[in-house]
Amino acid sequence: MTTHAPTLLTDNGEPSEVLDILTSAGWKSHSDPAANLQVVEPNGRVRLIFQPESLEYANTDVLWRVEAVGFEVPAGNGLLTIPAAPTRWTATFTGEVPVALIGAFMDRMVAPVGVDQPPDADRPETTALGA
Repeated sequence: MTTHAPTLLTDNGEPSEVLDILTSAGWKSHSDPAANLQVVEPNGRVRLIFQPESLEYANTDVLWRVEAVGFEVPAGNGLLTIPAAPTRWTATFTGEVPVALIGAFMDRMVAPVGVDQPPDADRPETTALGA
């Protein structure tokens, strides 16, 4: 009997799978001369950085970085600027993390409820048994 490992354990996928999710949701992308890419949500509070040519990737294997920040992105070419306000949170993914998992994470970021509400926020409140 032969068993097959789940796709998530064997197939890393293409970065475009993640980037397409975001650009389809209206996020804007910008690449630097070294081919690193940032995709920023329309209000500028969250950005995904895909950094295959960065020193961080070379030194730590962090290929993907997601940052939620408390600032608006300046108009023009300011996507790669240092945030004026501290980062609220950061999620990083190494090059070994399957693209499908990063895509699922980012799909949640663009979901209609976004990250400001829990996934079940639109469901009616339930009561405990026996209450």
